[in-house]
Amino acid sequence: MTFFLFRTRDAETEKFFLTDEEKAWLDVHKDEIKIGYTTDYPPVEFLEDGQYAGISADYFKLLEQKLGIRIQMVQFDNFDELIRQAQKKEITGITAATKTPERSKYLEFTVPYIDNPNVIITRKNFSENLTFEKLANASMDILVIEGYDIIEYLNEEHPKLEYRTVKSPDDGIRMVAFGEADAMIIEIMNATAIIERDNISNLVVNVETPYESSLSIATRSDWPILSQIFNKGLAQITDYEEKVIEQKWMHLQEQSIFQNIYFWIAIFGFVLFLIIIIIVISAWNSSLKSAVKEKTHAIEKSKKELEFKTYHDELTGLYNRVYLVEILKQLEQKSSLPFSMIVADLNALKITNDTFGHKTGDQMLIRVSEIIKENIKDHHVACRIGGDEIVVLMPSTSEQESVDIVENIQNATLTAKDDPIKPLIALGCATTYEDGHNSYSRLFRLAEDKMYANKMADSERNYDMIINSIKNNLYENKYESREHINRLVTMCGQMGKILNLEKDDIENLALLAELHDIGKVGLEKELFLKEGPLTLEEWQRVKRHPELGFKIVSASTKFSYIGKGIFASHEHWDGSGYPQGLKGEEIPFIARLFSIVEAYDVMTHEGSYKPIYTKERAIKELINNSGTQFDPNLVELFVNYIRIPRGGFQ
Repeated sequence: MTFFLFRTRDAETEKFFLTDEEKAWLDVHKDEIKIGYTTDYPPVEFLEDGQYAGISADYFKLLEQKLGIRIQMVQFDNFDELIRQAQKKEITGITAATKTPERSKYLEFTVPYIDNPNVIITRKNFSENLTFEKLANASMDILVIEGYDIIEYLNEEHPKLEYRTVKSPDDGIRMVAFGEADAMIIEIMNATAIIERDNISNLVVNVETPYESSLSIATRSDWPILSQIFNKGLAQITDYEEKVIEQKWMHLQEQSIFQNIYFWIAIFGFVLFLIIIIIVISAWNSSLKSAVKEKTHAIEKSKKELEFKTYHDELTGLYNRVYLVEILKQLEQKSSLPFSMIVADLNALKITNDTFGHKTGDQMLIRVSEIIKENIKDHHVACRIGGDEIVVLMPSTSEQESVDIVENIQNATLTAKDDPIKPLIALGCATTYEDGHNSYSRLFRLAEDKMYANKMADSERNYDMIINSIKNNLYENKYESREHINRLVTMCGQMGKILNLEKDDIENLALLAELHDIGKVGLEKELFLKEGPLTLEEWQRVKRHPELGFKIVSASTKFSYIGKGIFASHEHWDGSGYPQGLKGEEIPFIARLFSIVEAYDVMTHEGSYKPIYTKERAIKELINNSGTQFDPNLVELFVNYIRIPRGGFQ
């Protein structure tokens, strides 16, 4: 039986999200865009049957569709040579690279689209969990891949650690496996893919390091507009498209020993061996009957546990894809009409993972699964078939019954507690009165179509609820105060009117004031409640919140217009700000204006770590920082207004 669980949906190629300037630039330079990639970096990028393949390859295919351009892909055998060619501007950019201080001298970086933690791999007979400190004192032969970003980190943060470089991940992994080196520091996706591909059995991930390679598209620093265009293209890639790529390439990461066929052969062999021993012992010594019973009970328990793991999703406790196929085969043999099916898809999982981490995302999946189980009947079967997709099989269930169940599930999610984001799901149901496996396939497609239609129809409403959940979290955990936000919204609205901005621009400015720090919810609360100065490492973590805020709002067309403003809300006129080091008019206008308004409000109102400034002292500070932190022209306009008697801001 063929059962269609996924169907990709290609949208028409449109560049409506690009400015006229960006479209014109692409028209002029469309034949000059040459992006380099490496052939030894699975599953991110590699050659498959002589063709460019992997996560990055699929992202660039989507970017070509979204941007309506043809990108020339240039092959390199190793990353070190790729970096050298990019530095000399022999190529336009790099498919997947981590932003570092050194590389930032000659490259622009987009928002990261792959997060890839670095790990230490050793042979299995090495039992001790390693850290960088232990590595430095252990006199071990340690390998690092030539040209990779981890080298800059090691040289700066762990200068005492001695290592040698290898040309490729393949070379390093084989050297550790054959005992030619003791350990290797490598990205986990890269290591897992090679170990699984080559069936290397004597290596193990010893420990995860604190350093994570966040892979971005890197482009020439003298072509900043290209990085801007790629950022917009990445923002147009949907959650569904990202999910398809993840399911295609990331399964290697999710495999465990319990999915290894040799493990199961060993388990079954061991069980068979125990049974034989028990039979022999019982035949020779009847006094051992009680022991035989105990062993038999243990075997039965083990078999039940094995069966559970085979047919259930480990995280949610729902049935899995394997069981879905099995139960459909059984249902073909008997009439279960009318037969209904529900397809469910989480709306907020990606935002939750990006903002709060995968642990919180897992908790949301568990809660949604519980809600579904609470609202279906005993003879119904709920299966998790993908990252955020659940299918419910409902034999002997009418169309009206299935509609009622969908409504109950929907109401339960809408009334669920925001913890930290309300668990919203898109649902679609369908019913068939025909037997046969083809009817089940058609039924799935029909239910899936209804689910996507509902998802699109409610997308903006759902996203508003998600944003409100995040805002409530922002206030409840004291990342920001409502009073501060309300003052900023009022002042930004007033400044917009003073500057005779268009209505839409005034609304976007006010929205930026409301959501500028929304990315803070993705960071540890303790960072913002700490008394005294932050450490360098803590400050680096805090500086990630504009990027997180950009990711949150970019998922919705309603809020995406302020994404660039959020991303640039901490940039400075002289280029000393973060995260991109933009300067002058490179910084979006609304971000430049907002930064002045926010600074004035922070200075003139109570805070936990500073004195309250008078109006005149705050004005003096703004003027002193005009031309360095702030746009001098906007500072002048702002100061002139607030100095008006009986006018300005209080």
